[in-house]
Amino acid sequence: MPVTTLDQFQLGPRFYRLELERSISMRRLALLQFPLEPVDVSKEIVRAVEQVVQATVEYSEVLALEVRKVSTNMQAVDAMTSAARIDQVLCQFEALEQRVQGLIRYGWLIEREWNVYVKGGVFPAGYLRGLDTWHMVLAKAMARARVRAAEARYGQTQGSGDGVPVWDAGSGALNPASWSAEYVLEKAKAERAKKRRSDAWLDAVPAVSATATDINRRNVLHYAAQNAGDLVWLRRLNMLDVQELRLQTEPSRIPSLAGLDVAGDSPLTIAARAGNVSAVRYIIEESGVDAASASLADAAVIAYAEGQLDCLPPIVDRLAAFPEKVALVVRMSMFYGLSGLFDAVCTALKSAGARAYMGAEVALEQGALRSGGASLLHLAALNDQVEMIKRALDQNIFRSSVFDAHHCDAAGLSAFDMANYFGYRACADEILAFSIEFDAPVYDGMHTEPSALQVEPFVSNAPTFVTPPNTFGVFVTLGANDLRRGAKLPPISFDAVALQSALDKMQLPRSTHLLLRIDSEQGILVGADNYAVDVTSLLETPDMSAHTWMPPAHFHTTYPEKFVLRLELVALVDHALTPYASEHKVIAQAVVTLPPTYIPGYNERMPGQYIPMCLTGGNYLQAVFVAPATDGIIGDINIEALVSTPYRYSAQTPPASRPASPSLTDDDDDTVIPWHQPGQTVIYGHRGSGMNCPHSERPGRLQLGENTVLSMQQSIRDGVAAVEFDVQLTRDMVPIIYHDWLVAETGLDAPANMLSLAQFMALNPRNRIPNASRSCDDLRTEAVSVGTVDPVLGPTVMANSRDTVQEPFATLCDLFESLPAGVGFDIEVKYPMPDEADGVGMTTSFEINLFVDRILDVVYNYIGCPAHLRADSGPEHKVRVRRPIVFTSFHPDICLLLAHKVGNDIPVMMLTDAGMSAMADVRCNSIDVAVRLCKWAGLAGVVTHVGPIVQSLRVASLVRRHSLVLATYGDLNNQPEHVMLQQAYGVDVVIADDVKAAVRTVITTASQNTGSARFACDLPA
Repeated sequence: MPVTTLDQFQLGPRFYRLELERSISMRRLALLQFPLEPVDVSKEIVRAVEQVVQATVEYSEVLALEVRKVSTNMQAVDAMTSAARIDQVLCQFEALEQRVQGLIRYGWLIEREWNVYVKGGVFPAGYLRGLDTWHMVLAKAMARARVRAAEARYGQTQGSGDGVPVWDAGSGALNPASWSAEYVLEKAKAERAKKRRSDAWLDAVPAVSATATDINRRNVLHYAAQNAGDLVWLRRLNMLDVQELRLQTEPSRIPSLAGLDVAGDSPLTIAARAGNVSAVRYIIEESGVDAASASLADAAVIAYAEGQLDCLPPIVDRLAAFPEKVALVVRMSMFYGLSGLFDAVCTALKSAGARAYMGAEVALEQGALRSGGASLLHLAALNDQVEMIKRALDQNIFRSSVFDAHHCDAAGLSAFDMANYFGYRACADEILAFSIEFDAPVYDGMHTEPSALQVEPFVSNAPTFVTPPNTFGVFVTLGANDLRRGAKLPPISFDAVALQSALDKMQLPRSTHLLLRIDSEQGILVGADNYAVDVTSLLETPDMSAHTWMPPAHFHTTYPEKFVLRLELVALVDHALTPYASEHKVIAQAVVTLPPTYIPGYNERMPGQYIPMCLTGGNYLQAVFVAPATDGIIGDINIEALVSTPYRYSAQTPPASRPASPSLTDDDDDTVIPWHQPGQTVIYGHRGSGMNCPHSERPGRLQLGENTVLSMQQSIRDGVAAVEFDVQLTRDMVPIIYHDWLVAETGLDAPANMLSLAQFMALNPRNRIPNASRSCDDLRTEAVSVGTVDPVLGPTVMANSRDTVQEPFATLCDLFESLPAGVGFDIEVKYPMPDEADGVGMTTSFEINLFVDRILDVVYNYIGCPAHLRADSGPEHKVRVRRPIVFTSFHPDICLLLAHKVGNDIPVMMLTDAGMSAMADVRCNSIDVAVRLCKWAGLAGVVTHVGPIVQSLRVASLVRRHSLVLATYGDLNNQPEHVMLQQAYGVDVVIADDVKAAVRTVITTASQNTGSARFACDLPA
């Protein structure tokens, strides 16, 4: 998930605490899903969101009250002849409009985020739509004020309004008896400019009413706190200095220093934001504790976030006396990464003594209980704050459970579990380094999953792929999935002047938040009524982090040559407040057509030539936004388009030697997937009987050439349920079984897709006599001679190299013909991702649809194509052969295409490295993103690196909550104790190199627990 920043919605201190709790709850909801056990966990999450909803409704009512005063204030504007004065009014209007639009945007976004997991139940009907009227009032008032300012500048009006002070919105009258806050400060500055005594004019100034505020509910003290030069007026207007003023008979004549404006800012927080150290010290040290204590936590956070570090010491020193506020500041520091503020608070608590930090510990524990038991390490791990984890583990002040690396929340999850699930590798490594024996589980023959995770999985609201026949799928991603291209291909960018001109022309506020709507001509949007994206979020974070993934827009079309993508910019408030309106004002629009690569017939083979190849690196398209109001270009947009062509089975004549396979008719009700046995763990042979490695890593073991028929047969004899292997295409589009991108056994170092089948097979002739495995003490020297030293990983042993039992290379057809029909196939489809292609110098590859279709042709040629995938779906094609098969791929686009082309006929699972190594594709760096993509695309499950699972076995339970199959791969699967633990936590598939040991472990454990075990099919004698 993307990292959350402090006040990212710019709602002010009013929402600091509530937004912190909501963000924590939503991230925990992304982990846990509903329903939850115990019930208190779900109640706590709902309660946190309900509090935010209630606060937004109350805030909307406050804003509505202030907007009602606009019409009265406009009467004063009409009487003004000073353009400067009108501009001041306009600035206040714009500030209020920003708050209205910001609240609407916030409410719209949090409602959408909630609806991803749970439909309704928290947000009231017509949520915030009552602000629509007031938004329009403000928009018209600002347009009118701009006209009046222009008239005043050009002398088109006459009048005597120059001496009219800014209105007093609180009393609704321009009466000198209750002059406004801003007018008092303006008079003060004027007197100071004339070098008169600072307080000489006060005798002639009437009392300033406590209700005398401007349209943003700011009184004279708020404005005085902004400027260090106004400190004298802050003192004079504070009721503590009555002896130096005239006699004050009414207690309400001067506003309170604790007064809050619309956004929740007090004079203290305003002074901290402005860096007014003298005002901060005066408010805290001289004005009285009660006046400032309510805003201390907010002021501390604001001072640090705004870089006003000189204001921190007096605030933090006073803060230490209030344990609840210390707890709030520490929690915000941990979640938002405010490291310097955390250090300052710890130092202040040390100076304050044991009573202060003991009180803070109690308050922190109470705060953790309100957040479902989430400790401070949980907060940092949820938001990828590795620096805060370091500081929390290194601090020597607190000793409570809120700083304990082993502490689990109410759902039974530790901070380490959360970091592993979200792919925050640096956070997980930091916790692991602090506690080497962290959460080391011990197998006791029983299922050790926490009771809070033993619940029925929640079915999300995400759509699944159901593709009509002969239909193209179009997937549109904003920006680029390749993180390396984020800076060069931002999702959207604007010409600020041109955009402002377009908004002015349409009489819209310049602070208007934009919404990008994506629709199409000759296409149907799948899974939603509309696809809309908040443009402000795209502008604030143009470079995606390694964990930020947003589902693409998904369309169906039957006319790809006529498909046009329509992109429209509209005001977010219009879409959020009146979503079902027939028309919204379009601020700008752009159109995009599909590249010709996807047009039928474009990739046809020319006589006597190979099928053409295309450049690797994705399909990036750019378009410009044109504003209808000005007929000018206001910006541009970058998108990545993936088109899935409909799969049409191309029947081939299979060899007569193909072994018979059991078949199922369409009347059969047995839909159990043979390779997945619910409640049992099965073993797959990695590349057959294991990938090849240096002899020093597996001394005394005979190594068969990986991805060869001999290796597959040996794996079956050892008892695996299925064999896993890698499939690529040769230059003449024959699916071969080979892992690496470069064929380097003979030192050729040629990409496999550049060799024809004959050339590929000639590199290891079938008549070659296999050599016995031998040691490789000087592997690096020998590897250099055959070009197998990876620049990152170092020396590697290639399949069929001199350090293995050599066997002929194999094709996909060879495996279908040579292995029993009951043996499962885990077919990893190898298509280069951009960073992989760059790493090995692959500049071209087959068009991705041709690549997938060719592999599907071979697979369906042997298992029989179901009727709904045939061009001719007559009754003669009702018989379907069911060899257990699953497709997997590290390339997310391959997974999407397979899901679109084969539907539910063959399961598709996504491979992920789970953050164990950095990947350029944003979709490949965490289990969290892999799970969300699988749920969105309707994939069968996730195949993840075993590291995060073994380190945090509870992560396996999190994946299972989503009704997904979970498989693991990696070296740790060769250790029986790790296989045993995964079996206890319900991992469905373990892909292992040491096949015999893994199978023996699973069979032994199953026999001990149930008295029986399921054996894989044996290879016939």
